Amino acid sequence: MTNLYTIGEVARFLKISTKALRNYDDMGLLKPCYISPETKYRYYSYEQFFIIDVVRYLNKTLGIPLESVKKLLEENKEPDQLLTQLKSHKQQLESRMAALESSRQLTEHLIEKIEDQKKYPGKIGIYEKYQMSRNLYYHKLDISIYDIDKYVTRNGADEDLPETNTMCLLFSRSDLQAEDGLIVRGFGVLSEKKLPGMELKTIREGRYITRSFLYSEENTITAFNELAKYAQVKGIVLDETAYLISPMVKFPACSKYDYLMELQIMIHL
Repeated sequence: MTNLYTIGEVARFLKISTKALRNYDDMGLLKPCYISPETKYRYYSYEQFFIIDVVRYLNKTLGIPLESVKKLLEENKEPDQLLTQLKSHKQQLESRMAALESSRQLTEHLIEKIEDQKKYPGKIGIYEKYQMSRNLYYHKLDISIYDIDKYVTRNGADEDLPETNTMCLLFSRSDLQAEDGLIVRGFGVLSEKKLPGMELKTIREGRYITRSFLYSEENTITAFNELAKYAQVKGIVLDETAYLISPMVKFPACSKYDYLMELQIMIHL
């Protein structure tokens, strides 16, 4: 057994775990050159050290999955085949990087929101505030507010919508007087990015009357009525369209009834 090394020696020399070497063996990626019939110990040749280095470089440094590394070493000896595999892997890396960057931005936005909430705790009540213009990307709807959860579950709208931290329900105030009650006219997200396949509505810059409340269908209807009374007392004219704004995800909310919502209606000057 001249020039053969035990699995423990290989692990020490190359700074690789014995578990990784056993995994290489089990998946047929790198078999020991000799296994003792008596002790079942694995032994490796010095020439296999190079293969181990190549495998680790492809897997750990380039991020190529071990199954793909095995395929590369077994089948793709020609430069053109290797080039095709590497280009495909590069595209996968770029997609993962884009997804990670999107997750990073959303995480950063969520951190800012939570920090703002700690500094300025949300208040329940009616108040006025100035809003800059915002882009609402949404799917048109015509369903009762009591059926919005059914719509999301049945149509997978939560999967169709892009990842964002702020969602919005769109209402028409005149629907309050209809027999069917409050109707949801749109469901979407506020986003600075263009979102294909969705309707775009620019929510205008201006002063908005706002009612904050813990969500329930009944509380939403009550909020509409309270804003209408407030506007009447103050002698202000409200826009026909109303927006129900909420975070897409709130921690540590256990149900939708733990969410603090904002019903916003623009004031006509």
